[in-house]
Amino acid sequence: MKKAAAQPTTKSPSGTRDHFSLGSLALDFLDTSWRIAVPVVLFASTGIFLDIKIDSKPWLTLAGTVIGFLCATVLLKQQLRAAARQDESKDK
Repeated sequence: MKKAAAQPTTKSPSGTRDHFSLGSLALDFLDTSWRIAVPVVLFASTGIFLDIKIDSKPWLTLAGTVIGFLCATVLLKQQLRAAARQDESKDK
């Protein structure tokens, strides 16, 4: 027997997910925050590790941080485009 998927507790009059409910906002916040934190921490920590290994402080750490922010920017733009497409499809 299949288990039914959890339904959002707050629905808009059209029956779709309400973007202003507390649960939806929390999920959107978590989705956005991992897109910022993971690339920055990953690339900056890689830069720190390499700086220690080859004694080039602080250049690889700075480069890793910049690359992490660029990756985070790309991920956020993708998220915004997906949200815009979803809103456009709901309007139609």
